[in-house]
Amino acid sequence: MMLSKFVVMDLETTGVSPAEGDQIIQIAYVVIDNGEKIKSFSSFISGAAYIPEFVQQLTGISLEDLEGAPAFEDVVPEVLTDLSNACFVAHNADFDLPFLNEALEEAGYTSFEGPVADTVELSRIFFPSEDSFRLGELSASLGISHDNPHQADSDAEAAADLWLRIHNKLQQLPAAALKHLLSLSTSWKSDMYPIVAEAYETASGADEAESETETYRGIAVRKPAKAPRRNRTEPVQLKEVLATFQQQETMEAIFPGYIYRSGQADMMTFTDTIFSENETGLAEAGTGTGKTLAYLIPAAVHAWNNKERIVISTETIQLQEQILKKEIPLLEKLLPFRPKTALLKGRHHYACLQKVERLLENQLHESYETMLARSQLLIWLTETTTGDLEELNLAAASQLFMKEIASDPESCSSPDCPWFSRDYYQRAKQQAREADLVITNHALLLTDIAHDTQVIPAYRKAVIDEAHHLSEAASRQFGISLEYADMARLLNEFAGRDRDQKGLLERALEHLPAQLSRLTTAFEDAKQEYHDTFLMMYQYLSHGAGTSESGGRARTVHMDRRWAQVQDTAARFRAVMQDILDEWVFLQQEASEKDLPKLTAFFQELEDKLHLVEKLILQQQDGYVYWLEKSAKGPKQSITVYSSPTEVDHLLADRFFRKKKSVLLTSATMTVDKSFAYMIDELGLEDFEIRTLQVASPFRWKEQAAILIPEDMPHIKDDGEELYIEALVETVYRLSSVTKGKMMVLFTSYDMLRRAYRLLQPMLDESYLLIGQGVQSKSRTKLVKMFQQFDRSILFGTSSFWEGVDIPGDDLSVLVMARLPFPPPGDPVFQAKADKLKESGGSPFMKLSLPKAVLRFKQGFGRLIRNEKDSGLIVVMDRRIITARYGRKFLKSLPEDVAVYEESIYDLENRAEAWFRKELQE
Repeated sequence: MMLSKFVVMDLETTGVSPAEGDQIIQIAYVVIDNGEKIKSFSSFISGAAYIPEFVQQLTGISLEDLEGAPAFEDVVPEVLTDLSNACFVAHNADFDLPFLNEALEEAGYTSFEGPVADTVELSRIFFPSEDSFRLGELSASLGISHDNPHQADSDAEAAADLWLRIHNKLQQLPAAALKHLLSLSTSWKSDMYPIVAEAYETASGADEAESETETYRGIAVRKPAKAPRRNRTEPVQLKEVLATFQQQETMEAIFPGYIYRSGQADMMTFTDTIFSENETGLAEAGTGTGKTLAYLIPAAVHAWNNKERIVISTETIQLQEQILKKEIPLLEKLLPFRPKTALLKGRHHYACLQKVERLLENQLHESYETMLARSQLLIWLTETTTGDLEELNLAAASQLFMKEIASDPESCSSPDCPWFSRDYYQRAKQQAREADLVITNHALLLTDIAHDTQVIPAYRKAVIDEAHHLSEAASRQFGISLEYADMARLLNEFAGRDRDQKGLLERALEHLPAQLSRLTTAFEDAKQEYHDTFLMMYQYLSHGAGTSESGGRARTVHMDRRWAQVQDTAARFRAVMQDILDEWVFLQQEASEKDLPKLTAFFQELEDKLHLVEKLILQQQDGYVYWLEKSAKGPKQSITVYSSPTEVDHLLADRFFRKKKSVLLTSATMTVDKSFAYMIDELGLEDFEIRTLQVASPFRWKEQAAILIPEDMPHIKDDGEELYIEALVETVYRLSSVTKGKMMVLFTSYDMLRRAYRLLQPMLDESYLLIGQGVQSKSRTKLVKMFQQFDRSILFGTSSFWEGVDIPGDDLSVLVMARLPFPPPGDPVFQAKADKLKESGGSPFMKLSLPKAVLRFKQGFGRLIRNEKDSGLIVVMDRRIITARYGRKFLKSLPEDVAVYEESIYDLENRAEAWFRKELQE
């Protein structure tokens, strides 16, 4: 039977479990027939004796709203009439339908047993690039009206509009995509097979000539966008562009809410000088300066006038996306020409269509999440012009799936590949070759330098944004690592079997039983020796291990008796592996033509991984630090071994800066005590002619922010960590009552975060939501969204939360720093640098630890005030900022007009209360 009638329903309830007495307090639904809304129904439901405060806060529904409302039994007849011969639709049907059925049964009716569709699941499939699949955020992103989120009437209307969008998108898909979706739809929770089948039948005869998609080798993909033609004009004068920035009316039309910033103009002139005079420049631009446009505009003008490429490199994906989605469109409006821009990432960021084709040919039924990810992939291929896997918001546990479809050196590297002309990675490289501005990341920039791969097309000038990360990024890219699973996967793949089929090695050599038997035995021996090597490393790690940043264990490798035992085991593994590789040299001529390419690629990868074992365990070099890390979870052998150069400054100087005509390095945090000396030393720029610029933030710091320092906090060194954490939690609790949540607490260790979380959680009533990094989720994006969704929320974060988190407006009012952010003493690279400084007579604390902490402190401070309208308080719980001789360096690194108050916790609580009443007396 063809489905044409849909009832899109939403329920508000007192809790999540009808079995525990939770009740429906509001029901609403929209009836859709043949694509048209024909009825809306909404009613509060009486009967609940209590509505938890958390639910009241979320929904805005109180017991007063239920007075005089009908009982559920009174509305059932109308509800069941509308549900007759309909498909039940809800945003999270797994919640609404069981709740409805429980209530129906209690009222003496039978449960609904018709077809069901879940718009959460379907949104994931049909809008695979959305950041979030929550109804409120989806509605905002898709332009769906949703005035009162978490009230059933508004939710039902929004979900109904969402369902219509999904259904409409389904109808517009090309036949090739629908053909694949038809087989996958039987794995969905939603009963969509008949609807997909109808869409496929309709689409089968459609002509693709005018479509934005094309079907190739049975897969529907979006046609590449055609680059607009440019008619080259006369050279552009930057001073003319700068003059436009002073024309408020003109700028307002381009950039609503525009405010002229003299510091932004200063940075534009500075950037232009760096490029014109072929110099190296360091520019610190405070929050709110408009730093990104301040370097993009002169970079684009210089590239246009001189017909040369300029590379823009960032550390984070967030900034890359901001440049592409926000800054470049502004750039195009502000300039009299349209600069060509291209985003270029490392190969593994792009989908390989050859791998996708193989994946779709495999019709084996896999897990629900994998089948869902395949469905998302099919829709995304009809939309993406870049093939950048970052666009995909895949189902959970997607790492392995991503690896299955990501481009690699063996995929689409040859013009003989049938997909080569459509390959996303090759297309990205071609666009970069034609671009004025190439946007990339530090990882690819430095990988190119470290391995001389020349993925980024030749360039002589660059902007390094988020430059305070460049040294750490260089340590990673000039280093190497090996995770247990890397080699274990290879050994298992060929020693074991591929599902219910023979393993590739067994198929290729089945006509040579003696050689196959010998190799199979050797692979089993190699697996055991490899396993034993990592178990020995676990034992080594267990003696004297510290804590890694992620909360696991870490230990620097030293050449002692225990490490010699690890090396002995690794040497046995190498010997077995060498025998296998030698055997393959003789056997490769016996492999079939069909199997030879994959076998060759496999043995090459095996050899590459063996070289890593040799470099990391057996052939350690001076000038490098080696360490082991184990995550907090997982089996004993799940260890990663790392190597990194002790110093990267000379590598950056010789292999990057000396080879470029001009480089601008910029960040909001580059100076310590108003000096660039630490950054110059860190980046190896001591022997270069350097031009510097500091641009102050335009914010009204005296009015917008204040720093509170409790002078009666315990000292960890004297009073112990337990007492310190108790005092911290007590202060956070008292401040939360003043601020009603809206607070972020930054920690420097996961251990302290977890202990503080366990102490604070039972102190808060149900009207507060306490969110902990690594407790609810490790995803920074998810945690921030949870924090912003609830009025009274407190967020505990560490590591990545000290920077790159943007929470403007009233969502964040108070930022608490639990400790001054000194680098963890167990960090292997930091410790190696410190040891080297000691040997040369320097002070690791003053020259390394303190500058890093000050820069991190400035980054943390920048989380609170993000625009001219923000205001709030920063509470620094660590008394060392006022008691230690070095403490003032932290305060001197901040804007001079930020007010600082050193008072008792009690007085600071009163001051905070006065601040939020706007009655703070200066």
